[in-house]
Amino acid sequence: MPGRAGQAARERNAAAQRRRRERLRQAQREAEALRLAAERAAERGEAAADRPAQDGADGAVDDSDGEQAEAEREAARERIRERQRQRRAAMADAEREAEHLLDRERQRQRRADLPEEEREAERQQDGERQRQRRADLPEEERAARRAVDAAAAARRRRAARERGNRSACDAEAVLSGRQQVAVQDTGQRNINCEHCGALRWPSERATLCCQAGKVRLEPVPAPPALLRRLWTEDDLLARTFREHSRRLNTALSLASMMTREVRPADGGYAPSVVIQGRLYHRLGPLEAGDGHEPSFAQIYVNDPACADPATEAAMRLGHVPLPRATSPAVRQRLLTLLEDLQILLREVNPYVQDFILASELPEDQVDQQQLVISAEARPADQHRRRYNPAEGFREVAVLIGDEPVHQDIVLRRRAGADGPALQTINETHRAFEALHYVLLLPFGTDGWQPGLRHAVPNARGVYGQLTLTQYYAHRLQERPGMDDTLLRGARLLQEYVCMAFARVETQRLLWAARNQQAIRADLYQRLEDALPADALAEQREGEQRLGRRIILPASFTGGPRFYQRR
Repeated sequence: MPGRAGQAARERNAAAQRRRRERLRQAQREAEALRLAAERAAERGEAAADRPAQDGADGAVDDSDGEQAEAEREAARERIRERQRQRRAAMADAEREAEHLLDRERQRQRRADLPEEEREAERQQDGERQRQRRADLPEEERAARRAVDAAAAARRRRAARERGNRSACDAEAVLSGRQQVAVQDTGQRNINCEHCGALRWPSERATLCCQAGKVRLEPVPAPPALLRRLWTEDDLLARTFREHSRRLNTALSLASMMTREVRPADGGYAPSVVIQGRLYHRLGPLEAGDGHEPSFAQIYVNDPACADPATEAAMRLGHVPLPRATSPAVRQRLLTLLEDLQILLREVNPYVQDFILASELPEDQVDQQQLVISAEARPADQHRRRYNPAEGFREVAVLIGDEPVHQDIVLRRRAGADGPALQTINETHRAFEALHYVLLLPFGTDGWQPGLRHAVPNARGVYGQLTLTQYYAHRLQERPGMDDTLLRGARLLQEYVCMAFARVETQRLLWAARNQQAIRADLYQRLEDALPADALAEQREGEQRLGRRIILPASFTGGPRFYQRR
């Protein structure tokens, strides 16, 4: 019994001690609140006392009095700010954070009570003050602050991802139902862009497809009935066509594609098209060399009037590697498809028709007149270089009295003894896509080229340049009521998208190489190049260094500074 009584007494004493400590903390909090209220009241009173008295007679003061009053007000504001800084510096971190949260909550509540017009005006004023403050900073400090802001934003994004994924890490708890994972629903893709009509997901912005109406492109023409049926029907021949669309396109194309394709190490099935390194489209002469079998465009001009369609189809299929497991029935269906498609392309593709017509001209006429596919669509008469339309040609022109520029494609009868056998098509040429993707662009539709402009001017009245990224972002969209053959390309569409990505990246790399001064490469080197790779480079001072180092900006996806910012 005495032991139990002693235990009860100790518990009562401990409870009394806890109550006393709680009352003491409550009193301290109330005293601190009163002290803060008194300080703020004193600050308001001092600020009111520092205001200059207004003239009661006419309410006007001269310029010197106004300047003095403004100086006094600014001095008073500075004293108040200094006291605030000192007071917050003396506070504990938890108290300081609590005060920040309270201030933010008061600001939110105050703005919530404002009309929408006043809230928008206040947001604009805040943005203008921020822009003005940053404009007054030196360039180096602005760059440093941008780097700090980007790093902070990356940390916030990373923390948000970790918080969102943490609940799904315990697979056993999730599968057993003991732990619930929030449903992530992207909604239905049922939003039409008001500018271009593209279908969008709810979370996608209007700038994704057409830059909010700035990008307007002519739609790709609908394919002929035969191609449309092969892309859309579900019969055996159409399924074979879509399954082997890449091989059929390669067999029928005018220009070859050169790149390194990454395949599974075990030689198994690859569900996606993966390329590595740079991508090239190349065009050979119209006639094959002695001892060489015709390929690509040469097959079209290999005596097309007398060639047997079955023999021509077999020649095309021989240039395309087929899987070892390809059955004789599938091979026969591929030959049937090639026979029909090569006849179709001779009828509708302007480049095929021009190549055949060029092969029928006398050899000296082809070499002397310089038949070219101009990089510019329909060269104007006022152009400094002279293009004359060749009789019967639709895309090929005759260049007289001048040399072709780097972007032009020159048709040659045979490969020259001192020249390359294959001509690399410039990536900025309008026919870069049409000469290879004949099953996606059977009518030879022009692609992107430098000089394309936005349809809507910017705030300064200037029509901005249409970038390659904006071009493909507009092309690769589904729009109800418009032809969607390009998006039905199956494996051929995967190759097309890889080509588009490689083309965009090449143009961005070239821009970075040519605009090192514009991106202030020296500033990047000073602020962000403290990398182990730089230390290694310093150790190689005695070694020979070839080429020129190119600094990639942090906006270049996949570059070193891009990952540093993340």
